[in-house]
Amino acid sequence: MAQVAWISGTAHAAGGSRNYKLWVPATLEKGKASPLVMMLHGCTHDAGDMAEISGMNEVAEAHRFLVAYPEQSRLANLLKCWNWFDPKHQTRDAGEPSILAAVVGQICSTYNVDPDRIYVVGVSAGGAMASILAATHPDLFAALAVLAGAEFKAATSVSEGLAAMGRGGPDPLQQGQLAFKAMRSGLARRNKRRMPAIVFHGMADARVSPANAEQAIIQWGKTNACLSAEHSESGFALTETVISGEVPDGYAYRRHIYVEADSRLLMEKWLIDGLGHAWPGSPRASKYGDPKGPNASAEIWRFFCEAGAASTASLSSSDPLRRESRGKT
Repeated sequence: MAQVAWISGTAHAAGGSRNYKLWVPATLEKGKASPLVMMLHGCTHDAGDMAEISGMNEVAEAHRFLVAYPEQSRLANLLKCWNWFDPKHQTRDAGEPSILAAVVGQICSTYNVDPDRIYVVGVSAGGAMASILAATHPDLFAALAVLAGAEFKAATSVSEGLAAMGRGGPDPLQQGQLAFKAMRSGLARRNKRRMPAIVFHGMADARVSPANAEQAIIQWGKTNACLSAEHSESGFALTETVISGEVPDGYAYRRHIYVEADSRLLMEKWLIDGLGHAWPGSPRASKYGDPKGPNASAEIWRFFCEAGAASTASLSSSDPLRRESRGKT
C-alpha cells in the first residue's frame, strides 16, 4: 500500500515547460496498473485550488487512481489561464498541448499507469483546453470532462475567446469536423473508435454562457460520428434520455444521457439550475466551488468507468436519434 503524498514535478516539451503536482492515494495497489486523471484548473488557480474545489483526491482515494494537476505559469498568461484561444496552443506538437501531454508521459514513465485509462478534466479555461487535448491527443486520452468550458477551438484570438464566453463559439458541427481532423496524427499512432465526453454547466453562469455546454455536446457528437464513419460503420445515431433530479437542499438539474443503439453510453450533459461559474458538488463553499450542485467529481469518475470502453470498442448504430424524458429521481 502506498503512502498518500503530493509529488511535485516539471515536464518539458517543444512548447516549453510547466510544473505539476501528482496526488498518489494511500489506497493505490502496488503492482497493479492505475488509472490517471489529469485536472486542468481555471484562471487564477493552481493545483491546490483545483484539488480543493473539486474534491477529486477523495474520489481517487476511494477508487484508487492517480490525479495530475498541471499548473499554468503567469509568464505564459498573467491570469494563469490556459491559452485555449490562441492558435499557438491548439495543435498537437506545439504549445501547451505538447507540454500537458509531456506531463502524462513523465508520470507514466515513473508510475505504473494503465494506458487505456488516462482521462482529462478541465474547468472554465481548463475545460476549453481539455477539449483541445482530447482532439490533439486521442491516442493518449480515453475520455474527457468539460465543466463551464467550451467546444474544440471555440476561438482563435482573445476577442473571439471573450465572444465565445459570452454567447458560444462557431458552428459546433463545423468544429466537430475540425476536431476529427486534429485527431489524425494521434489516430495514426493508436486506433480509436470513440471519444466519450461528459459536460457540466451552471444555468446561472454569468462568466461563461451555458450555450457552450450545448455546443460542446454537439461538437463531440459530430466528432464521434466522424470516427464512426472512419471505421466504415453505418447509421451512427444517438438516443437522448433526459433525467431530472435535485440535490437535497440544493439545486435542481437535468442530466442528458446519450447512448448508441446497443445501449452503450457515449456522452452526458448536466445542466444545473442556480449554479454559477463554479464546480458543482464541491466539498465546501467557495468562490469557485458550490456544494449545492451534484457531485461532479464522483459523476465524472462514474462516467469514465462506464463510457471509457467505448474508446476502442467496435460500435455501430442504425436507429435514428430519438428523445425520451423521465420524471425526477
